[in-house]
Amino acid sequence: MNRRSYAPWLLAACTALFVFLALPWPLAASGDARPVRPGDGAARPPPSTPDELRLGEMGLDPDSDRYTAPMGPGRAVLTLVPRVQGRIEKFLADYRVPWAAAVLIEPATGRVLAMAEHSQRDPSARGLSLQARAPAASVFKIVTSAALLQRGFEPDAEVCFHGGHHRVQRNNLADDPRRDRRCLTLASALGHSANVVFAKLADRALDAGLLRASAERLLFNTPIPFPQPVETSRADIPEDPFALATTAAGFGPVRLSPLHGALLAAIVANGGVFVPPEVLSSVDGARAPQQPGARRVLDERVAADLAAMMRTTVTEGTARQIFGQRRWRRSALQSLTVAGKTGSLSEPNPYRDYSWFVGFAPVEHPRVAFAVVVMNERAWRIKAPAVARAALEAWSEWEWGQMQASAAPVPGGRAAP
Repeated sequence: MNRRSYAPWLLAACTALFVFLALPWPLAASGDARPVRPGDGAARPPPSTPDELRLGEMGLDPDSDRYTAPMGPGRAVLTLVPRVQGRIEKFLADYRVPWAAAVLIEPATGRVLAMAEHSQRDPSARGLSLQARAPAASVFKIVTSAALLQRGFEPDAEVCFHGGHHRVQRNNLADDPRRDRRCLTLASALGHSANVVFAKLADRALDAGLLRASAERLLFNTPIPFPQPVETSRADIPEDPFALATTAAGFGPVRLSPLHGALLAAIVANGGVFVPPEVLSSVDGARAPQQPGARRVLDERVAADLAAMMRTTVTEGTARQIFGQRRWRRSALQSLTVAGKTGSLSEPNPYRDYSWFVGFAPVEHPRVAFAVVVMNERAWRIKAPAVARAALEAWSEWEWGQMQASAAPVPGGRAAP
Protein backbone atom coordinates (compact mmCIF):
# COMPACT_ATOMS: atom_id res chain seq x y z
CA MET A 1 0.00 0.00 0.00
CA ASN A 2 1.47 3.34 -0.95
CA ARG A 3 1.55 6.46 1.20
CA ARG A 4 -1.51 7.96 -0.48
CA SER A 5 -3.64 4.86 0.19
CA TYR A 6 -3.44 4.98 3.97
CA ALA A 7 -3.61 8.80 4.39
CA PRO A 8 -7.45 8.79 4.82
CA TRP A 9 -7.14 6.09 7.53
CA LEU A 10 -4.57 8.17 9.42
CA LEU A 11 -6.74 11.28 9.19
CA ALA A 12 -9.77 9.38 10.54
CA ALA A 13 -7.74 7.98 13.46
CA CYS A 14 -6.47 11.41 14.49
CA THR A 15 -9.98 12.84 14.34
CA ALA A 16 -11.29 10.08 16.59
CA LEU A 17 -8.48 10.70 19.08
CA PHE A 18 -9.29 14.42 19.32
CA VAL A 19 -12.99 13.66 19.87
CA PHE A 20 -12.07 11.19 22.61
CA LEU A 21 -9.91 13.75 24.45
CA ALA A 22 -12.62 16.40 24.20
CA LEU A 23 -15.24 14.28 25.95
CA PRO A 24 -16.33 15.56 29.51
CA TRP A 25 -14.76 12.85 31.70
CA PRO A 26 -15.60 12.88 35.48
CA LEU A 27 -12.96 14.09 37.87
CA ALA A 28 -11.22 11.70 40.20
CA ALA A 29 -12.79 11.46 43.67
CA SER A 30 -9.88 13.25 45.28
CA GLY A 31 -9.59 16.00 42.66
CA ASP A 32 -10.77 19.61 42.58
CA ALA A 33 -13.92 20.75 40.84
CA ARG A 34 -11.91 22.83 38.38
CA PRO A 35 -8.91 22.19 36.12
CA VAL A 36 -5.44 22.60 37.57
CA ARG A 37 -3.63 25.72 36.50
CA PRO A 38 0.00 26.73 36.91
CA GLY A 39 0.68 27.50 40.57
CA ASP A 40 -2.30 25.41 41.79
CA GLY A 41 -2.39 22.11 43.61
CA ALA A 42 0.75 21.00 45.38
CA ALA A 43 2.53 24.22 44.48
CA ARG A 44 0.02 26.34 46.46
CA PRO A 45 1.11 27.10 50.08
CA PRO A 46 -1.25 25.92 52.83
CA PRO A 47 -3.68 28.56 54.19
CA SER A 48 -2.17 30.71 56.91
CA THR A 49 -3.42 29.79 60.38
CA PRO A 50 -2.77 31.86 63.50
CA ASP A 51 -0.16 30.69 65.96
CA GLU A 52 -1.26 29.83 69.48
CA LEU A 53 -0.35 32.13 72.34
CA ARG A 54 1.19 30.52 75.46
CA LEU A 55 0.20 32.75 78.36
CA GLY A 56 1.44 30.20 80.89
CA GLU A 57 4.99 31.04 79.82
CA MET A 58 4.67 34.82 79.91
CA GLY A 59 7.27 36.96 81.64
CA LEU A 60 7.99 40.61 82.39
CA ASP A 61 10.44 42.32 80.08
CA PRO A 62 12.44 44.64 82.39
CA ASP A 63 13.48 46.97 79.56
CA SER A 64 9.98 47.79 78.35
CA ASP A 65 8.11 46.97 81.58
CA ARG A 66 5.68 44.93 79.51
CA TYR A 67 4.57 41.34 79.71
CA THR A 68 5.57 39.16 76.77
CA ALA A 69 4.69 35.57 75.93
CA PRO A 70 5.70 32.98 73.31
CA MET A 71 3.41 32.77 70.31
CA GLY A 72 4.18 30.03 67.81
CA PRO A 73 7.75 30.59 66.62
CA GLY A 74 7.64 34.25 67.66
CA ARG A 75 6.81 36.40 70.64
CA ALA A 76 3.94 38.69 71.56
CA VAL A 77 3.83 41.85 73.64
CA LEU A 78 0.70 41.74 75.80
CA THR A 79 -1.82 44.39 76.76
CA LEU A 80 -1.65 43.37 80.44
CA VAL A 81 -0.63 46.15 82.82
CA PRO A 82 2.17 44.93 85.12
CA ARG A 83 1.35 47.42 87.87
CA VAL A 84 -2.26 46.23 88.07
CA GLN A 85 -1.58 42.54 87.47
CA GLY A 86 1.24 42.41 90.01
CA ARG A 87 -0.80 44.04 92.79
CA ILE A 88 -3.72 41.66 92.34
CA GLU A 89 -1.45 38.62 92.27
CA LYS A 90 0.28 39.76 95.46
CA PHE A 91 -3.10 40.30 97.13
CA LEU A 92 -4.19 36.76 96.26
CA ALA A 93 -0.87 35.30 97.37
CA ASP A 94 -1.00 37.16 100.68
CA TYR A 95 -4.36 35.53 101.43
CA ARG A 96 -3.06 32.12 100.33
CA VAL A 97 -6.24 31.31 98.41
CA PRO A 98 -6.58 27.67 97.26
CA TRP A 99 -7.18 29.11 93.80
CA ALA A 100 -8.51 32.34 92.38
CA ALA A 101 -8.48 34.45 89.23
CA ALA A 102 -9.27 38.05 88.37
CA VAL A 103 -9.73 39.50 84.87
CA LEU A 104 -9.98 43.21 84.05
CA ILE A 105 -11.01 44.49 80.60
CA GLU A 106 -11.55 47.84 78.92
CA PRO A 107 -15.19 47.50 77.78
CA ALA A 108 -14.99 49.85 74.80
CA THR A 109 -11.88 48.26 73.26
CA GLY A 110 -11.78 44.73 74.65
CA ARG A 111 -8.21 45.34 75.80
CA VAL A 112 -7.37 42.93 78.63
CA LEU A 113 -5.67 44.83 81.46
CA ALA A 114 -5.11 41.97 83.91
CA MET A 115 -5.41 38.19 84.09
CA ALA A 116 -4.18 37.63 87.64
CA GLU A 117 -4.17 34.13 89.11
CA HIS A 118 -2.96 32.30 92.20
CA SER A 119 -3.27 28.77 93.52
CA GLN A 120 -1.91 27.84 96.93
CA ARG A 121 -3.03 24.24 96.44
CA ASP A 122 -1.31 23.87 93.07
CA PRO A 123 1.39 26.51 92.51
CA SER A 124 2.07 25.13 89.04
CA ALA A 125 -1.52 25.77 87.88
CA ARG A 126 -1.75 28.06 84.85
CA GLY A 127 -4.58 29.36 82.73
CA LEU A 128 -7.17 29.62 85.51
CA SER A 129 -8.61 32.75 83.86
CA LEU A 130 -9.53 30.73 80.78
CA GLN A 131 -10.98 27.68 82.52
CA ALA A 132 -14.71 27.24 83.13
CA ARG A 133 -14.22 25.18 86.27
CA ALA A 134 -16.35 27.23 88.72
CA PRO A 135 -20.16 27.10 88.82
CA ALA A 136 -21.65 30.37 87.61
CA ALA A 137 -23.97 30.43 90.64
CA SER A 138 -26.02 33.64 90.92
CA VAL A 139 -24.01 35.37 88.20
CA PHE A 140 -26.35 33.44 85.91
CA LYS A 141 -29.17 35.68 87.17
CA ILE A 142 -27.79 38.26 84.69
CA VAL A 143 -28.78 35.88 81.88
CA THR A 144 -32.21 35.29 83.44
CA SER A 145 -32.71 39.03 83.94
CA ALA A 146 -31.87 39.69 80.29
CA ALA A 147 -34.43 37.08 79.20
CA LEU A 148 -37.12 38.55 81.47
CA LEU A 149 -36.43 42.11 80.33
CA GLN A 150 -36.55 40.95 76.73
CA ARG A 151 -39.97 39.46 77.47
CA GLY A 152 -41.23 42.86 78.63
CA PHE A 153 -40.76 42.74 82.39
CA GLU A 154 -39.92 46.08 83.97
CA PRO A 155 -37.15 46.51 86.59
CA ASP A 156 -39.69 47.94 89.05
CA ALA A 157 -42.12 45.00 88.68
CA GLU A 158 -42.73 43.63 92.17
CA VAL A 159 -42.82 39.97 93.20
CA CYS A 160 -43.82 38.66 96.64
CA PHE A 161 -42.33 35.40 97.90
CA HIS A 162 -41.27 33.25 100.83
CA GLY A 163 -38.26 31.02 101.54
CA GLY A 164 -35.45 30.18 99.14
CA HIS A 165 -32.56 31.79 100.97
CA HIS A 166 -30.27 28.82 100.33
CA ARG A 167 -32.34 26.53 98.09
CA VAL A 168 -35.56 26.74 96.12
CA GLN A 169 -38.28 24.21 96.93
CA ARG A 170 -41.19 23.35 94.66
CA ASN A 171 -43.72 24.93 97.03
CA ASN A 172 -41.81 28.24 96.82
CA LEU A 173 -42.99 28.68 93.23
CA ALA A 174 -46.69 28.91 94.10
CA ASP A 175 -48.19 32.14 95.43
CA ASP A 176 -49.14 31.86 99.10
CA PRO A 177 -50.64 35.11 100.47
CA ARG A 178 -50.24 33.86 104.05
CA ARG A 179 -46.50 33.27 103.68
CA ASP A 180 -45.43 35.64 100.87
CA ARG A 181 -44.62 38.46 103.26
CA ARG A 182 -41.54 39.76 101.47
CA CYS A 183 -41.81 41.67 98.20
CA LEU A 184 -39.00 42.91 95.94
CA THR A 185 -38.82 44.60 92.58
CA LEU A 186 -36.93 42.77 89.86
CA ALA A 187 -34.06 45.27 90.24
CA SER A 188 -33.81 44.76 94.00
CA ALA A 189 -34.14 41.00 93.55
CA LEU A 190 -31.01 41.03 91.41
CA GLY A 191 -29.15 43.20 93.92
CA HIS A 192 -30.18 40.99 96.84
CA SER A 193 -29.84 37.81 94.76
CA ALA A 194 -33.34 36.67 95.74
CA ASN A 195 -33.48 33.12 94.47
CA VAL A 196 -37.25 32.55 94.66
CA VAL A 197 -38.08 35.72 92.70
CA PHE A 198 -36.05 34.50 89.73
CA ALA A 199 -37.33 30.95 90.05
CA LYS A 200 -40.98 32.11 90.15
CA LEU A 201 -40.60 34.46 87.21
CA ALA A 202 -38.72 31.90 85.13
CA ASP A 203 -41.39 29.31 85.91
CA ARG A 204 -44.13 31.64 84.67
CA ALA A 205 -42.52 33.58 81.83
CA LEU A 206 -39.66 31.52 80.38
CA ASP A 207 -39.13 28.14 78.80
CA ALA A 208 -35.96 26.23 78.01
CA GLY A 209 -35.72 27.73 74.52
CA LEU A 210 -35.97 31.34 75.74
CA LEU A 211 -33.45 30.89 78.55
CA ARG A 212 -31.08 28.95 76.29
CA ALA A 213 -31.24 31.70 73.67
CA SER A 214 -30.48 34.35 76.30
CA ALA A 215 -27.51 32.31 77.53
CA GLU A 216 -26.12 31.90 74.04
CA ARG A 217 -26.48 35.61 73.28
CA LEU A 218 -24.35 36.18 76.35
CA LEU A 219 -21.64 33.76 75.14
CA PHE A 220 -22.57 30.55 76.97
CA ASN A 221 -22.17 27.37 74.90
CA THR A 222 -20.23 29.52 72.43
CA PRO A 223 -16.48 29.70 71.66
CA ILE A 224 -14.91 32.99 72.74
CA PRO A 225 -12.40 34.35 70.18
CA PHE A 226 -8.98 34.60 71.82
CA PRO A 227 -5.38 33.83 70.73
CA GLN A 228 -5.22 31.03 73.30
CA PRO A 229 -8.09 28.51 73.63
CA VAL A 230 -10.76 29.47 76.18
CA GLU A 231 -12.79 26.68 77.75
CA THR A 232 -16.41 27.09 76.70
CA SER A 233 -18.76 28.09 79.51
CA ARG A 234 -21.42 25.38 79.49
CA ALA A 235 -25.03 26.17 80.35
CA ASP A 236 -27.17 23.05 80.19
CA ILE A 237 -30.73 24.35 80.26
CA PRO A 238 -33.17 21.59 81.30
CA GLU A 239 -36.66 21.11 79.88
CA ASP A 240 -38.18 20.08 83.22
CA PRO A 241 -40.05 23.15 84.60
CA PHE A 242 -38.75 22.96 88.16
CA ALA A 243 -35.17 22.24 87.05
CA LEU A 244 -35.47 25.17 84.64
CA ALA A 245 -36.63 27.46 87.47
CA THR A 246 -33.74 26.50 89.76
CA THR A 247 -31.24 26.88 86.92
CA ALA A 248 -32.59 30.37 86.23
CA ALA A 249 -32.03 31.19 89.92
CA GLY A 250 -28.37 30.09 89.76
CA PHE A 251 -28.45 26.47 90.95
CA GLY A 252 -28.17 24.72 87.61
CA PRO A 253 -25.37 22.89 85.79
CA VAL A 254 -23.69 26.05 84.52
CA ARG A 255 -19.93 26.71 84.49
CA LEU A 256 -18.24 30.04 83.83
CA SER A 257 -14.68 31.14 83.05
CA PRO A 258 -13.31 34.36 84.60
CA LEU A 259 -12.63 35.84 81.15
CA HIS A 260 -16.23 35.16 80.19
CA GLY A 261 -17.42 36.70 83.46
CA ALA A 262 -15.59 39.93 82.66
CA LEU A 263 -17.10 39.90 79.16
CA LEU A 264 -20.60 39.53 80.63
CA ALA A 265 -20.06 42.74 82.59
CA ALA A 266 -18.44 44.43 79.59
CA ILE A 267 -21.46 43.67 77.37
CA VAL A 268 -23.76 45.40 79.86
CA ALA A 269 -21.31 48.29 80.24
CA ASN A 270 -21.17 48.66 76.43
CA GLY A 271 -24.94 49.02 76.14
CA GLY A 272 -25.39 45.48 74.82
CA VAL A 273 -22.44 45.34 72.41
CA PHE A 274 -19.92 42.48 72.60
CA VAL A 275 -16.36 43.63 71.88
CA PRO A 276 -14.06 40.58 71.56
CA PRO A 277 -11.19 40.50 74.09
CA GLU A 278 -7.77 41.64 72.88
CA VAL A 279 -4.60 40.64 74.74
CA LEU A 280 -2.05 41.17 71.94
CA SER A 281 -0.39 44.57 71.78
CA SER A 282 2.06 43.52 69.06
CA VAL A 283 3.39 40.28 67.58
CA ASP A 284 6.85 39.56 66.19
CA GLY A 285 7.66 36.46 64.16
CA ALA A 286 4.24 34.81 64.40
CA ARG A 287 0.85 34.82 62.70
CA ALA A 288 -1.66 36.71 64.84
CA PRO A 289 -5.37 35.83 64.62
CA GLN A 290 -7.69 38.23 62.87
CA GLN A 291 -9.69 40.11 65.46
CA PRO A 292 -13.45 39.77 64.82
CA GLY A 293 -15.57 42.88 64.91
CA ALA A 294 -17.90 44.03 67.66
CA ARG A 295 -21.54 42.94 67.47
CA ARG A 296 -24.75 43.72 69.32
CA VAL A 297 -26.02 40.87 71.49
CA LEU A 298 -28.56 42.70 73.69
CA ASP A 299 -31.08 45.42 72.98
CA GLU A 300 -29.82 48.77 74.19
CA ARG A 301 -32.84 49.18 76.46
CA VAL A 302 -32.30 45.75 78.02
CA ALA A 303 -28.62 46.54 78.64
CA ALA A 304 -29.47 49.91 80.23
CA ASP A 305 -31.99 48.28 82.56
CA LEU A 306 -29.48 45.57 83.46
CA ALA A 307 -26.83 48.18 84.29
CA ALA A 308 -29.22 49.99 86.64
CA MET A 309 -30.24 46.69 88.25
CA MET A 310 -26.61 45.66 88.79
CA ARG A 311 -26.01 48.97 90.54
CA THR A 312 -28.39 47.86 93.32
CA THR A 313 -25.95 45.06 94.25
CA VAL A 314 -23.56 47.72 95.52
CA THR A 315 -25.99 50.34 96.83
CA GLU A 316 -28.34 48.05 98.77
CA GLY A 317 -27.59 44.43 98.00
CA THR A 318 -25.09 41.64 98.58
CA ALA A 319 -21.96 43.78 98.00
CA ARG A 320 -23.11 46.81 99.98
CA GLN A 321 -20.83 46.16 102.97
CA ILE A 322 -17.68 45.63 100.90
CA PHE A 323 -18.31 48.63 98.67
CA GLY A 324 -19.98 50.89 101.23
CA GLN A 325 -18.80 54.46 100.90
CA ARG A 326 -17.59 54.60 104.51
CA ARG A 327 -15.02 51.92 103.70
CA TRP A 328 -13.74 53.93 100.74
CA ARG A 329 -12.54 57.00 102.60
CA ARG A 330 -8.92 57.82 101.82
CA SER A 331 -9.16 55.35 98.96
CA ALA A 332 -8.65 55.73 95.22
CA LEU A 333 -12.23 54.48 94.93
CA GLN A 334 -13.79 57.31 96.93
CA SER A 335 -15.71 58.79 94.00
CA LEU A 336 -16.01 55.65 91.86
CA THR A 337 -19.47 54.20 91.21
CA VAL A 338 -19.62 50.42 90.74
CA ALA A 339 -22.25 48.03 89.38
CA GLY A 340 -21.99 44.29 89.71
CA LYS A 341 -23.36 40.89 90.60
CA THR A 342 -22.23 38.50 93.29
CA GLY A 343 -22.49 34.73 93.19
CA SER A 344 -21.79 32.01 95.72
CA LEU A 345 -22.24 28.26 95.71
CA SER A 346 -20.66 25.33 97.53
CA GLU A 347 -20.10 21.78 96.36
CA PRO A 348 -19.97 18.98 98.96
CA ASN A 349 -17.64 16.22 97.75
CA PRO A 350 -14.94 17.38 98.03
CA TYR A 351 -16.09 20.57 99.73
CA ARG A 352 -15.49 23.64 97.61
CA ASP A 353 -16.88 27.11 98.26
CA TYR A 354 -17.01 29.35 95.19
CA SER A 355 -17.63 33.09 95.26
CA TRP A 356 -17.92 35.50 92.33
CA PHE A 357 -18.10 39.20 91.72
CA VAL A 358 -18.48 40.56 88.19
CA GLY A 359 -19.10 44.19 87.37
CA PHE A 360 -17.95 47.45 85.84
CA ALA A 361 -17.04 51.01 86.81
CA PRO A 362 -17.69 53.86 86.76
CA VAL A 363 -21.38 53.31 86.14
CA GLU A 364 -21.88 56.59 84.22
CA HIS A 365 -19.02 56.05 81.73
CA PRO A 366 -17.61 52.52 82.18
CA ARG A 367 -13.87 52.27 81.69
CA VAL A 368 -13.23 48.88 83.27
CA ALA A 369 -15.15 45.61 83.49
CA PHE A 370 -14.01 42.82 85.74
CA ALA A 371 -14.65 39.34 87.07
CA VAL A 372 -13.21 37.70 90.18
CA VAL A 373 -13.72 34.11 91.28
CA VAL A 374 -12.29 32.59 94.47
CA MET A 375 -12.43 28.96 95.49
CA ASN A 376 -12.17 28.36 99.24
CA GLU A 377 -12.21 25.27 101.37
CA ARG A 378 -14.00 25.01 104.73
CA ALA A 379 -11.59 27.45 106.35
CA TRP A 380 -12.10 30.20 103.80
CA ARG A 381 -9.49 32.89 103.18
CA ILE A 382 -11.26 35.73 101.42
CA LYS A 383 -14.34 36.23 99.25
CA ALA A 384 -14.50 37.49 95.67
CA PRO A 385 -16.06 40.94 96.40
CA ALA A 386 -13.11 41.85 98.64
CA VAL A 387 -10.67 40.80 95.90
CA ALA A 388 -12.67 42.82 93.37
CA ARG A 389 -12.39 45.87 95.60
CA ALA A 390 -8.60 45.47 95.80
CA ALA A 391 -8.42 44.96 92.02
CA LEU A 392 -10.43 48.16 91.42
CA GLU A 393 -8.14 50.08 93.75
CA ALA A 394 -5.10 48.88 91.77
CA TRP A 395 -6.76 49.80 88.48
CA SER A 396 -7.96 53.20 89.74
CA GLU A 397 -4.52 54.21 90.98
CA TRP A 398 -2.92 53.09 87.72
CA GLU A 399 -5.47 54.99 85.65
CA TRP A 400 -4.99 58.11 87.77
CA GLY A 401 -1.27 57.87 87.13
CA GLN A 402 -1.93 57.56 83.40
CA MET A 403 -4.11 60.65 83.44
CA GLN A 404 -1.52 62.62 85.38
CA ALA A 405 1.23 61.57 82.97
CA SER A 406 -0.89 62.57 79.97
CA ALA A 407 -1.50 66.00 81.47
CA ALA A 408 2.13 66.61 82.50
CA PRO A 409 3.70 69.71 80.90
CA VAL A 410 6.56 69.19 78.47
CA PRO A 411 9.00 71.65 76.89
CA GLY A 412 7.21 73.93 74.50
CA GLY A 413 4.06 74.08 76.61
CA ARG A 414 2.42 71.00 75.07
CA ALA A 415 0.82 68.16 76.97
CA ALA A 416 2.70 64.89 77.14
CA PRO A 417 1.41 62.27 74.70
